[in-house]
Amino acid sequence: MDRLEVARFTTLPEAELAAALLKRHGIDARVPDRDAATNMAHLQVAFGGLRVTAPDFQIVQARDLIARARRGEFGDLGGEESEEWRLDATPGMIGELREDEVYGAIGSMKTVIRYVAITILGLCGIGWLWQVLTF
Repeated sequence: MDRLEVARFTTLPEAELAAALLKRHGIDARVPDRDAATNMAHLQVAFGGLRVTAPDFQIVQARDLIARARRGEFGDLGGEESEEWRLDATPGMIGELREDEVYGAIGSMKTVIRYVAITILGLCGIGWLWQVLTF
């Protein structure tokens, strides 16, 4: 049994999600580039993306499912639950996060980085001044 490429994806989560979709539909999908993606993430683009593969006898069905997913056919969950979820998750709608909630951690990191930078510059200045005064 040969394994053929179904599709390529830019990120590992996309490839894993595609493989999960295929497995959900009974296809033995795998992400053979998973190890390379986790060990050398900076080279994913150079490798041409992450492959999702399937057995040769399931390749037509697998490629059809991925094509349908890319067209958005699986995007509608149906029912009232999906509508409530969309309202909560859509920016500008109910449940929108305030800017300080989104950027709170980043803002506190900026403060820490600022203090560290000032400390390093201060120590460098003291070292330079010491050298100038002692020679």
